[in-house]
Amino acid sequence: MTPATALRPVNSEDQLPEKSSVVPIAFEDLESERVRVVYDAWLRWRGSRPMPTRNEIALRDLGNAAANISLVHAMPQENDYDFRIIGDAHIQAYGLNFQGKRMSDILAFSPRHGKILKASYDMVCAMRRPYAFRGTIGRDAPKATFIRFETCYLPLGPSPDEVDYVMNAAFYTPRGGSWD
Repeated sequence: MTPATALRPVNSEDQLPEKSSVVPIAFEDLESERVRVVYDAWLRWRGSRPMPTRNEIALRDLGNAAANISLVHAMPQENDYDFRIIGDAHIQAYGLNFQGKRMSDILAFSPRHGKILKASYDMVCAMRRPYAFRGTIGRDAPKATFIRFETCYLPLGPSPDEVDYVMNAAFYTPRGGSWD
């Protein structure tokens, strides 16, 4: 796999804040080349519509950035999401592959992370628009394998009023500078 462009570096563990934080960012402020590639492809796929459909996305259009995506199927009747695709970057960052699992499985496994993740997907489905975030992992999460991330959530749906899938793209900066 080709190395990805990193986010602004954090030079040492000493520079990490006490508490982890996440902030919304404008899409023009994306720093990660891979997240930008996915967002730009989503814009092409949607054309002049609010969002593309699931059948219109083509992972081959993403090149190496395909490793940075995940795709969930929204199941509003069950208040849940089904993880259909989990890219290698997510598996590397979390050490787990939830492909074929549900959000309810993540909530049971890691309630704090699951609650934040579900809220992000719920927001995209309710508002029917894309969102981007940047986060720093603080000393309050010492087991995290990464220290920074940049992510976006992109709606997919058959009409302007319905989101049936959400594609996520994320880039993670590894703790210690490498995934070894």
